[in-house]
Amino acid sequence: MKWVALLIVSVSLGYAFTGVFKPGLNLAHNDSTTWNGYMSLRLMDSRRFKQIRTEIAWVISPTAGNPALKGPENELSLFRIADPDARIWPAEWNGNESFSILQNIDRLSLQARPARIRITVGRQAIFWGVSKSVSPTDFIAPFPYGAINTDYRAGVDAIRAVYPIGVMSEIESGFVSGDNAEIEKSGYWLRTRLYALNTDISILAAEFRENTLVGTSLNRAIGGSVGWIESAVTKPNEGSTYWRLSTGLERSFHNSILYGFLEYHYNSPGASSGENYAINSTTPAYTTGGVYLMAKHYLATGISITATPLLTLNGNGLLNLNDLSARLSASGDYSLSDNSAFNAGISCGLGSDETEFGNLPTVFHSILSMYF
Repeated sequence: MKWVALLIVSVSLGYAFTGVFKPGLNLAHNDSTTWNGYMSLRLMDSRRFKQIRTEIAWVISPTAGNPALKGPENELSLFRIADPDARIWPAEWNGNESFSILQNIDRLSLQARPARIRITVGRQAIFWGVSKSVSPTDFIAPFPYGAINTDYRAGVDAIRAVYPIGVMSEIESGFVSGDNAEIEKSGYWLRTRLYALNTDISILAAEFRENTLVGTSLNRAIGGSVGWIESAVTKPNEGSTYWRLSTGLERSFHNSILYGFLEYHYNSPGASSGENYAINSTTPAYTTGGVYLMAKHYLATGISITATPLLTLNGNGLLNLNDLSARLSASGDYSLSDNSAFNAGISCGLGSDETEFGNLPTVFHSILSMYF
């Protein structure tokens, strides 16, 4: 399986891939200082042959640090049937390696359009939701709050069919496969999107990893702002039913020079106090349901300022309203050219040791993105 990397390299030599090259550096400090440097090369191609469209993307990432990046190990982290080893080198990991080479086959799909229906088979990106901090209905491959590199959603192994039923309206269904295509690690869904009364409406019913989910989202303009509400009820095969909700408002000012949003998130499986966080983390909501925030009530906010046509400044915060800890971040994006950009930022946690975000390290990051 490790030789998949060499095979794709040899094919790419005679093939016109597009992609992005991203050198990056992360520096984290808490009780001690750690760093990781990486060079991520993403090769992509999409071809259309009449009613057939193919898509492929492969990522290779040499990394260094103390330690270097390990790569994913949790089989529940993604809905995938199988993968080549995430680490090309080293094969074994003892926890303090200073160098590694990682890989990821992130797209490998074929799409057909018989009549009006669009059917996609293979590794693809699937996502829903309108929320800014935590999306209750986006269960397949959500970005965790505070993720730095959000250009591409992780690909999952799925069969997806989408049928348009009107202007800005559609109905879709699909199956997403877990490890070795085992049913208890897989999922399926039925979803519809409608546009009515000047409102985007989405309704979702899904079964995934032995959890049953029913959710909905509403998104519409309210005066000069945009408001949304998104919620989902999930019933695990074992354990209690739980409910999550996100609702908020966003608005731009001064010809979009200034943008801001405010969002409230409710997480019913969370705990009301820090001493119950560890106990809660063993419940089905956290082990198979994709929940990761530990408390019940959160407030998220974000602001973006276009300082110059080339420079954008961003600030974000997530406040745990139960233990009053917070996760804060600030970053800047600078466009170097039509095909390159530089991003740098800092994130940190505030709060006492027994709170959710109090022990988060201060992390500095920088990323140079070059597209070709």
